[in-house]
Amino acid sequence: MTCETPVIIDWQPGSILVEGSRCEMVVDVLEKTEVVIAPGGQGPPGPPGPPGGGADEYVTRTAGQTISANRVLYDRGGIVYPLGQADAENIYAILGLSVSAGQAGAQISVQRSGTVTDLGWSWAYGRVYLGSNGQLTQTPPSSGFSVLIGFAATATSINLSINDPIEV
Repeated sequence: MTCETPVIIDWQPGSILVEGSRCEMVVDVLEKTEVVIAPGGQGPPGPPGPPGGGADEYVTRTAGQTISANRVLYDRGGIVYPLGQADAENIYAILGLSVSAGQAGAQISVQRSGTVTDLGWSWAYGRVYLGSNGQLTQTPPSSGFSVLIGFAATATSINLSINDPIEV
């Protein structure tokens, strides 16, 4: 004789209500057991993410050529290249500042906003612009496009705030 698996509907001291049984059965409830569910402990830490910032502060792209850190880049279909202030064809595809270096085909990090620090810098307090070949400069361009990249708050840091290009 086969029996359908019973489902416990209610359980109280001394009695049990069972549904789905087509067999005779004797259920003897000896004592009610309490189940306590407690929060678990914290698991191991995950892998580190990119440094600081919000969701759109950093992006990763493929280098289209060898790129140094601290270069202003433009994006063409996920491939990035250094951008110069005279590059009228790509000036509106400005993406951000490379914060890692890489050869052609390598993945590099590009910062789009926030503060960038480099101990090798020696900025004067003030504005920072796009120069030639993706370089940063504090001299506003006299030809091409003027692109304000940010503001040097200290000698070794820039607060990025990339503005729209303005033709000079």
